[in-house]
Amino acid sequence: MLIALTNAARAQSIHLMNVNHVHKVKGEFIFVLNELVKQSRPGYKEPTVNIKAYPPDRRLCVYTVYKEYVFRTKLFRGKHEPLLLSYVKPHQPVSRDTISRWIKVVMAKANIDTTIFKAHSVRSASVSKAKMNAVPISRILQKAGWSDAKTFAKFYNKKIEKDENSFSFKMVPNTTGR
Repeated sequence: MLIALTNAARAQSIHLMNVNHVHKVKGEFIFVLNELVKQSRPGYKEPTVNIKAYPPDRRLCVYTVYKEYVFRTKLFRGKHEPLLLSYVKPHQPVSRDTISRWIKVVMAKANIDTTIFKAHSVRSASVSKAKMNAVPISRILQKAGWSDAKTFAKFYNKKIEKDENSFSFKMVPNTTGR
């Protein structure tokens, strides 16, 4: 979930993360996805998933969680190169559908109505929140792999309302049929 939120990543991109295609730079791990992804097209640069440190809160720091995950899975990783492995023996790499299911489980535990919002809704939520926090549209387009701001405006820019009963925000479902 942290990877999906911090990268506006599809389950497909998370599924393609490979422990042999990661580079460490100061405060960041960069996964290069060497396979075609949905937004692949001529001239599209090789996509990456970036795991950056978040020093204000280590509990929400995807960088810290990633390092701990790699440490804990080292004993049973064997020759498996995909990052995410099943927590059930024999600890095989998981499918894209399993990653989507895991995201939905986290959403349900956060009291998000998963009959309305699916795993892919995290992508809308993350880019909409980024826009709300004044991240330039050009950066959002680049991170999400879109070439046209119309795609973001039409399908992903969702209204986010502050929930007065908590410290969180909620995404408002689209009622226009899109």
